[in-house]
Amino acid sequence: MIKLKGLKCNNLQEVFDQAKHSYGCVNIDGSGYQAYIYLGVKISRDDLTEEIIIYDPQKSIHYYVEIEKYLYDLFLEKGWRDAVIHITLEKYKLKLERIKEGISKEMNGSQSPKRLRVLKEMREQILKKYYKLTQK
Repeated sequence: MIKLKGLKCNNLQEVFDQAKHSYGCVNIDGSGYQAYIYLGVKISRDDLTEEIIIYDPQKSIHYYVEIEKYLYDLFLEKGWRDAVIHITLEKYKLKLERIKEGISKEMNGSQSPKRLRVLKEMREQILKKYYKLTQK
């Protein structure tokens, strides 16, 4: 039996199985590995060693970087879907904080109307994504 949502996992294989059977996950298997991606977070299992690694693209622009070791506990505690949503919400909070700082700097600096409009539009888009994710 596969636990799909919000249930504690005993090991990373259970987390991988949740990802495999989770609605909305995209299968991106390659040569020598199986992988799934959801909201930008990727989980992969090597076919030879059966090692399971979770990646977060937020750390780098052009390639995936393995998540911090303490975040693996989050996946074991919350399960695949809930942990991914938690990580994504945290990313959105950081982006909103950076936008807030950018608006403050712009208001206290050059006060470029175009830059302010862009920042406010970015803030609105992130808030919509955040709200949509909190409804899941």
